[in-house]
Amino acid sequence: MTALGKAYGRVLDCCGLLAAALVLAMTVLIVADVILRNLFNTTLPASVELTEYGLFYATTFAAPWLLRQGQHIRIDVVLSRLPPVSAWVVEMVCDLIGLSLSVLLTWFGITMIVRSMNAATLMVKNLVFAEWYVLWPLPVMFALLTVEFVFRIQRLVSGPRQARREGGSV
Repeated sequence: MTALGKAYGRVLDCCGLLAAALVLAMTVLIVADVILRNLFNTTLPASVELTEYGLFYATTFAAPWLLRQGQHIRIDVVLSRLPPVSAWVVEMVCDLIGLSLSVLLTWFGITMIVRSMNAATLMVKNLVFAEWYVLWPLPVMFALLTVEFVFRIQRLVSGPRQARREGGSV
């Protein structure tokens, strides 16, 4: 399981790098657009729209990587006040809920893509393209989150019976 976990960690590292590259590309695009607007009274076509999609893709690919790093949103005030075994149980329940929701949303995302492809739905703004081009990262992200929750549960079961110390944990 550790070799598989390390390989999976490399996949998530690639997701984190992709998210960072998208943020960099959006930054360059915004700066170029501002310079063109202020110096040459013109703008890049669809720059706002491209930035919107870039933000969506960046957050989508960053989510499983952040969960793996323990940098996800976490409010652990209650966990810090519970006895270690009780906090461990709460961690397990939260991971099981996260796993269940990730499986459900993976299935829902796949269903949305299939329906969008069958209906040939288009996104019509400045750019016109098939809607599923925007939707495809959702089931991928939730599938990656599903796998990460399985690894989190495995690490929780094999570790000490206490709450995790992640991110900004107290």
